[in-house]
Amino acid sequence: MKTLQRLFVCVLLAIAAADCRGDVEERIEVSEIDTPRSRPNFLLVVVDDMGFADIEPYGSEIATPTLLRLAQSGVMLTSFYAAPTCSPARAMLLSGMDNHIAGIGNMTETVADNQMGLPGYEGHLRKEVPTIAERLSESGYRTVMAGKWHLGMGRELSPGARGFDHALSFSFGGGSHFSDLMGPDVHRPTMLYRKNGELHPELAEDFYSTTSFTSELIQGLESTAHTGKPFFAYLALTAPHWPLQLPPDYGDAFSGRYDEGYDLLRQQRLAKQRELGLFDEGQSFSPRPPGVPAWDDLDEERRRRLSRIMEIYAGMIQKVDTELDRLLAYLDAKDLAEDTVIIFISDNGADSWDADHAPPAIRDHAITFDNSYENMGKSGSFTLFDRGWSWVSGTPFRGYKGSTFEGGIRVPAILSSASISAPGRISKQTVSITDFAPTIMELAGIAFEKSDFTGRSITPIMRNESNPVRSRDEHIGVEIWGRRAVKVGNWKAVRMPKPLSDDRWLLFDLETDPAEQNNLAEERPETLARLEAAWERYVAENNVVLPEGPFRILPPEPLPTD
Repeated sequence: MKTLQRLFVCVLLAIAAADCRGDVEERIEVSEIDTPRSRPNFLLVVVDDMGFADIEPYGSEIATPTLLRLAQSGVMLTSFYAAPTCSPARAMLLSGMDNHIAGIGNMTETVADNQMGLPGYEGHLRKEVPTIAERLSESGYRTVMAGKWHLGMGRELSPGARGFDHALSFSFGGGSHFSDLMGPDVHRPTMLYRKNGELHPELAEDFYSTTSFTSELIQGLESTAHTGKPFFAYLALTAPHWPLQLPPDYGDAFSGRYDEGYDLLRQQRLAKQRELGLFDEGQSFSPRPPGVPAWDDLDEERRRRLSRIMEIYAGMIQKVDTELDRLLAYLDAKDLAEDTVIIFISDNGADSWDADHAPPAIRDHAITFDNSYENMGKSGSFTLFDRGWSWVSGTPFRGYKGSTFEGGIRVPAILSSASISAPGRISKQTVSITDFAPTIMELAGIAFEKSDFTGRSITPIMRNESNPVRSRDEHIGVEIWGRRAVKVGNWKAVRMPKPLSDDRWLLFDLETDPAEQNNLAEERPETLARLEAAWERYVAENNVVLPEGPFRILPPEPLPTD
């Protein structure tokens, strides 16, 4: 354990460079980057719990014209890897470091006894790991943020203390999208909001998360415009995270659209993905998972409720697109659009929790609300998603949020900028959520050491260069709750602990089998051994401590009172 902790400190070269020189093979030199005359703005948009196939450019029937326009003017990533759950993903996104280094080795709310107190398992974004907002702010950028934080509750851990000049944020993983402040579970019955560091700001009576966070981001840009500095804007939306909710005037936009069910919709999305060139007929797709009944086997009342769930979910995604269009119109009106690099991603795959599968703290909370058919999606309801629709969201993949199968970690990502070469492209290169921080640094003309980040700059993809961001021998790893995956080139190994699986490595060739249906572990033992070795390197490089024994479900005690 001491060896792991010592190695962890060494990875943070920017903090303890002098002490670590003897413990790493070489110190990578600072990148040679010339600062451009006019530095770009950055708009980073993150949606919450949205699957790979949930927006139009990736095969969805949900009309998202704004995102389609961004894809046509930019680059779509089809092998983009986030994290299995939200706070690890956001920690990696904002720091450019693996979550086990950034402080969210496990979800903030859950930790095993053998992980408590260890570096990387603090449950909040470590102060020693700079955020991209801090780095940009120190280099002359104004920084604004609105939406979900989930990286620490105390004032000293809030966005205002981590580099943001203007921020409206909430601290938990989810909760009401309205002003009623309904929390996500029995431990967190009331939402915890901050505005510019101060607790409990007043929310407008007509508050709706997607609309109001977008408005707040615009307000932040307006209030800092006088500085004349370029901006970094982080719109951390909580849609379409449960509870599924929509404003009253938007609730029936998809009425009747999903009455034919998830089996047919999955086929339609897969056909569209093949038509778009995302996959081909020779590549695998995941069949309906065990425990998900055929749509035609459900009784009429169950089909009626499930159709309504998907109507609300689709409406939330379309609302994201509408508000993003409003934000881009603002940038255009202020002559800022041309100089703005836009990054749009989901933080993980679609959630599969419903009343039968949600943890007790969430389930017992949800049943206290009015979840009648007539009230679903409205204020005062607590509507969860469904495994059948989650399977559709992740087309063509296997697995959901919380899983290290592709459906849990492989999500949509779009980069759009006036400087992108050959816009309208699809890139199949492997990209990690840790890659955006160094990419932004390079585009901003800020010198940095490659060892400052776990990720790689993906500017070669933006420039349409032939050289790959990663060689076929480089690995990316993922772990949470002992659920593991490592990818090297087109090969991926997955290991899920009991009782989810038998706690053995599975091996897949993602080039032909993106849905992870054909386990080649016994057929290709030498390949599996190579990936197991890559996994061990990932563990050593990133301070991974696999959990032993049960997880504690941690209520937020004490709640901040500042």
